[in-house]
Amino acid sequence: MLSIHPAREELADLLVTGPFAEALRVAIQVRGLSLERLQHRLRTRGTPISVTALSYWQSGRRRPERPESLAALACLEDVLGLPEAALSRLLGPPRPRGRSRRREESARAPWDGCGLVLTAQHDQVDVAPCGGVRGVRSRQVMRAKAGAVDRWVLCHETGGTQPALTAVRSCRVGRVARERTNGVLVAELMFDEPIRAGQSIAIEYELVYPHPTVEHTHFRRFAEPVHDYVLEIRFTTEPASCEQFASGPAGAEMFGGARPARVGRGGRVHAAATDFGPGLYGMRWTAAENASGSSSHG
Repeated sequence: MLSIHPAREELADLLVTGPFAEALRVAIQVRGLSLERLQHRLRTRGTPISVTALSYWQSGRRRPERPESLAALACLEDVLGLPEAALSRLLGPPRPRGRSRRREESARAPWDGCGLVLTAQHDQVDVAPCGGVRGVRSRQVMRAKAGAVDRWVLCHETGGTQPALTAVRSCRVGRVARERTNGVLVAELMFDEPIRAGQSIAIEYELVYPHPTVEHTHFRRFAEPVHDYVLEIRFTTEPASCEQFASGPAGAEMFGGARPARVGRGGRVHAAATDFGPGLYGMRWTAAENASGSSSHG
């Protein structure tokens, strides 16, 4: 049975894609604190901020820009149980005023915060006999939109299990923050060499879990269209059932949401999408009744 926490999944995605206001709103929702309680906790930490300001921040009407507001935001990240700079990195440069501001907002894309466009993604997932995920190796091709970009920020919803992260190709692991309360892993993957506007880079990294996950699924949520997405699953024991699924506008157009996936020889199955997004795309499965092992750990 799948164990999915929609708000936490949404938060993990928003901490990568933005926008700031929506990420803050969902972070507050996941933490379960009222704006009044947040204000009280910030005041006790020496960074007073009004309830009105917090409301404006999460609605997108205003954003923290002054030094005292940015100091309060740093404390707010801690109160919400988020990694350091998880929200502030979504702010980008100060916003211009007047008509130029409106033009900038209308043109902004969710990936603008990291200066990269994802063009291709390839995930290889290793599944244990019990149906839980043991590890994921990912290859990503990204293109720089402007300036010089030297890193990509990985934000991964881990559930109750924290994986080990290893850089495999063209990158190294930088700063890593783990938030076990919300089940989020945020890490910098530093490029071997910075790339400039128009240049592309292919990086590869691996997540290995200490024991199989409870969830019997793997998916990606794309805020913008991606040219190629390939998902490969390798089962140690053939599952009782397996299906690929998609949601969002792009998913509904493809095959009505879900369809069976045939597992071939060697316990392998794959799904591929071209020019997919925005939307969610993945696979889910049910372990065979006689599968050995367990994906439940305390």
